[in-house]
Amino acid sequence: MNKALLKIKPVGGVGQIGSNMTLIQGANDTILIDAGILFPYEDFFDINYLIPNLEDIPTPSHLVITHGHEDHIGAIAHVVKKFPNIKVLASPFTAGLIRKKLEFNHTPYPITEYKHFEQLGFKDFTIDPIHVNHSIPETVGLLIKDVSEQLGFFFISDFKIDEKTIYERPFDFEKLIKLSKNLKKRILLCDSTNITSKTTQTPSEQDLIPIFDNLFKEAQNRIFITCFSSNIHRLMTFIALCKKHNKKLIPHGRSMISYLNTANELGMIPDYASVVKMAESVTGSSENHVILLSGCQGDFRGTFRRFCIGEDSQFKPQSTDTVLMSSKAIPGNEKKISMLINKLSEAGCKVVTGSDQLIHVSGHPGRDDLKRLYDNFKPTDIIPIHGESYFIREHIEFIKSTYPLATPHYILNNDEIVITNDLKLNILDGETIDPIIIHGRGIVLEKEKISERRKLACNGSVFLSLKLTSTRMKVEKFNFSLMGLPTIVTLNEERFKKFLDNYFIQINFKDIEKTNEELRVAIRKYFDQILGYKPITTIHIL
Repeated sequence: MNKALLKIKPVGGVGQIGSNMTLIQGANDTILIDAGILFPYEDFFDINYLIPNLEDIPTPSHLVITHGHEDHIGAIAHVVKKFPNIKVLASPFTAGLIRKKLEFNHTPYPITEYKHFEQLGFKDFTIDPIHVNHSIPETVGLLIKDVSEQLGFFFISDFKIDEKTIYERPFDFEKLIKLSKNLKKRILLCDSTNITSKTTQTPSEQDLIPIFDNLFKEAQNRIFITCFSSNIHRLMTFIALCKKHNKKLIPHGRSMISYLNTANELGMIPDYASVVKMAESVTGSSENHVILLSGCQGDFRGTFRRFCIGEDSQFKPQSTDTVLMSSKAIPGNEKKISMLINKLSEAGCKVVTGSDQLIHVSGHPGRDDLKRLYDNFKPTDIIPIHGESYFIREHIEFIKSTYPLATPHYILNNDEIVITNDLKLNILDGETIDPIIIHGRGIVLEKEKISERRKLACNGSVFLSLKLTSTRMKVEKFNFSLMGLPTIVTLNEERFKKFLDNYFIQINFKDIEKTNEELRVAIRKYFDQILGYKPITTIHIL
């Protein structure tokens, strides 16, 4: 009977963009790759984030991190809490980001650093980090080989191919080819983020430099830039241009400052001390200031939003300002970003977006880039990952039409890829498991509570407190508060009071539970006649 040689199961990140986590199992080893968060949909009512459900995951010995984006490191605090003996491995820059994040949340944990040239050894398999390009430094793909070196998975959830960038080495195809050339079974698990993009070859970060150079030169007053705080190479471009044009760069927003400080502490930014200035040291307005704003997705509490609507304590939009939108809207954020652009326009600012000029490039591959990866790795099988279910399907069709030498496989979260010792690939369908909702200080919030929040948000609420007489039969006095109801109701509370007075005359509380429910229903009907809907009604008997 053929035994399982290796098993791979995506716990998150396949069928959705976010909460990336993948389980790798051999006969003796169990490890996780990445531990990310998923940002909630707007109707989740200010929920912080979601994470994969960890309950049924067998205890892993190691957590290997591919890069420092939130959708790959944001859930680490929850993983180390669930598995307190797990060893976390990350590159130096990524490790620095993780340490800062854990310290900020008062959950420090030891992080072991690995270099891109090191092999990570386990009993059943080895892992070789392969340097790739992305929109954050020190991103790697992972070449996972069984100890007999017959089977290899190349796990590459986020990448682009950038051969012109001055900030890092190009994608290390040479190492990938050298280490995989003798494999009999080569399985590629590959990024699907940009499969629907019309841009078939992702431009280089280098292509942005002359555009920004010209914009810096043309600006007569302050320049505000919003972009992803993690894009250190782009921030390095801004620092270099500030030095060239005799300007000061001012990072504004916690994440922007944190990412820049981490890169500076590791010696990645040579001109940091001479160019970068902290916002609290700024007095007045200067045409030599370039202000970097975090929160480029229009986050409700983000620095960029506060600035746009005039609520930032440090900077207000002025008609002489130039605002550069150096990022792309994540699907679902388009409307709120558009609203903020309109606010800037109303203030008279000059706004430049990626639709106007090339001031943003993606960190993910176009179709030509994917084809180049196929040609270099020469996979026998390709499994699209890192994308919504529609992207995964589109990627499957692209493989069929472009690279018929490989067999494509469609999987979603919790499906399991099993490779037996005769190198046969089998896919076992997994269960749909809802993610865990995290709110406040890392607290789990049950899914049904979201329904309660939705009802409160849509219908408003009535809170009624009753004090009964000593015989517990009649109401001695009462108090109520109305929340989230229209002014026509809240200005006419006397009418509601009379309704309650009359109702209490007619009833007694001999059967408290029954009478309490009848009163709740009567109140909801009362408001339904006025509003056309029934507010959430809560009654407390003292």
